[in-house]
Amino acid sequence: MVPQYYEFSNKTKILSGFQALEKIPFELHERGKSRPLIICQREYTDKGTQRILFKAMEGSALIKGIIFLYQRPIDEECLTQGISEFKSNECDSIITLGDGSAFELGNSIRIKLEQELAADNAYKGITFIAVPAAGSGAEITGEADLVVSDPKLAINLSVKDTVLSALDIICHGIEAYTSVKKNPVSDAYAFSAIKLTAESLPVIIKKSRDKKARNSLSNGAILSGMGYLNTKGGISHAIAKGLTECCNVSHTEAVSVILPHCLEHNMIKNDEYYGELLLPLKGPDVYSETPKHERGRKFRRSIRNMIHEFHVKLDIPVCLSELGVKRTDFDKITECCLSNEYLADYSEEVRKEDIINILNLAY
Repeated sequence: MVPQYYEFSNKTKILSGFQALEKIPFELHERGKSRPLIICQREYTDKGTQRILFKAMEGSALIKGIIFLYQRPIDEECLTQGISEFKSNECDSIITLGDGSAFELGNSIRIKLEQELAADNAYKGITFIAVPAAGSGAEITGEADLVVSDPKLAINLSVKDTVLSALDIICHGIEAYTSVKKNPVSDAYAFSAIKLTAESLPVIIKKSRDKKARNSLSNGAILSGMGYLNTKGGISHAIAKGLTECCNVSHTEAVSVILPHCLEHNMIKNDEYYGELLLPLKGPDVYSETPKHERGRKFRRSIRNMIHEFHVKLDIPVCLSELGVKRTDFDKITECCLSNEYLADYSEEVRKEDIINILNLAY
């Protein structure tokens, strides 16, 4: 059903595919930039991710990058240091390399600097480029001028981390497709994201360095992020964020534990939408042979079975106790969740009892 009115926006230019990283110098030159501050988490130095980026930009006389390595958690001191590095090295652009924390830090630095520089008549703006190393599309938030997705950045990512990222992509797609703000455009992004992820994941599990499958998964991440940006609102990500902030649980592991229980919680409300999503998740044969009234339950069971299979094969967490969460943490997790932006436009009121119940089932 098409809503009477909806909005969908995405100002970000996307470069996706093989050799996408090599296009960065040209894109900076086109914007009159030549000294990017490259923000990278320290752990990505060990993984060789930083080296891949530099090799792709190697030989460009146009660009002189300045590296700023940081460690989580991101705090005011880290932000101040990043701003200082940008100014002292006379940088004119920002490239973030890594997960959502790199993007968050880069975006915060950009906003602070633009506020300071806005009064300068000669100020031409700071070009902001996000280069996700593997993630789930969270980097697509409408803030970056450019998102560069190149499958070679994820080629060495472990199968376990790949699966966790893929589950987050699927969760983004589900929440976009079932949001009160859903619309035909966001539906198309969410549907395609789940389809690409479901098709590419089995290939990557068998052959982790398969470039075509990695490229498909990267595009699934982009699509899920764009759809989710325009339909924000979902209990899974609200609780996952509460777990991350209150218990220092990784976002993707929190999603892998919470998602099946949130699907169960929303089963009555979203049964029809879940039924429609069975098609991209399991393909036309399973979809057509499943009676319409059974498709929603089949979708939910398929997600649960998928996560259980990954738990057995790859030790993906399936309960909060595995992650070190305690029942005594539930109250602060719930408070964090209820004040979260993800629930601001939720179609039904979420009560404290609902969240506590989900946490207990996930424990």
